Amino acid sequence: MASADRICIFLAGGIGDFVAAVPAMVRLRQNHPLSTFVLVGNPLWLPLARECGIVDQVHSIDDLPLHEGFMGNLPEAHLLRRFLDGFDLIISWFGDKEGQWGRTLKRSSPGKVLVHPLHRVHTFPGHVSDYYLDTLKESGLLAREEGGQGRQPLLLMRNRTLPKTRNGGEGSPDDSPFLCLHPGSGSEPKNWPKENFLEVSRGAFRRWHLPTTVLIGPAEEGQVTFWTEASGPSLSPRAGLSILEVSHVLRSATLYVGNDSGITHLAAALGVPVVALFGPTDPARWAPKGRFVRILPQKISTDEVLTALGRFYSSIIL
Repeated sequence: MASADRICIFLAGGIGDFVAAVPAMVRLRQNHPLSTFVLVGNPLWLPLARECGIVDQVHSIDDLPLHEGFMGNLPEAHLLRRFLDGFDLIISWFGDKEGQWGRTLKRSSPGKVLVHPLHRVHTFPGHVSDYYLDTLKESGLLAREEGGQGRQPLLLMRNRTLPKTRNGGEGSPDDSPFLCLHPGSGSEPKNWPKENFLEVSRGAFRRWHLPTTVLIGPAEEGQVTFWTEASGPSLSPRAGLSILEVSHVLRSATLYVGNDSGITHLAAALGVPVVALFGPTDPARWAPKGRFVRILPQKISTDEVLTALGRFYSSIIL
């Protein structure tokens, strides 16, 4: 297919879904270097897409009446229809099982429309990142042999300038070594006990004198009191950070421990040595990918997690 002038990608979901789709989007852009790429996605992670330079323009799914795309024909003057009218190629990793969204896109856009809703990943035999790549290969946008299965996400924003934020407690230099913990996720059954995370923090300080930064997001609001009471010179909880500030903390971290969460995927993509605690989801399909990632089962002791961290830390200091 010849390079299209304007390409629109629809991608909903959380941070982990965005990170998993990055290799496919980067590969597509490499194959269409003269095209303008527009990404419609979750406002939570859209600043990452803009900062990475993966796309040229971003639009929040909250700013377009996407729900009306499931209701049938759109009038010519409709906001969503006028938006769709401006693209030569639309790729939607967003949609419904009934196919109404895809039919609306095809009736409303003069360009080529490809719809591969993310729910189809549950019948895909491989990793979620390979699903995104495979949909582009099926559509002829990538060669079958290109970007083979299991391809790791590119390191995101590794050399980008991100907002500064302190890593540890008061007085800690911004570039001092530290352990980063993210003790939550979007699903309670995925979460390792917060008491275990605290013990890992204490163990890291005893063994390597590493202070800890604990990332507290909206899903961890119920843990604020616990981490505030545990805070001190060697442990600093950080809440209310923007996604770019979170990225800066992750990129600066020496080591990271987290659950099956989007933040863990982001840490791995940023090249941080990651220990990811998985359960009950299948790591073969959903685990974060990166150069320094160790996947451990959720039912594991704090000593075993510290041992895994120690292997990473030994390689760093050597």
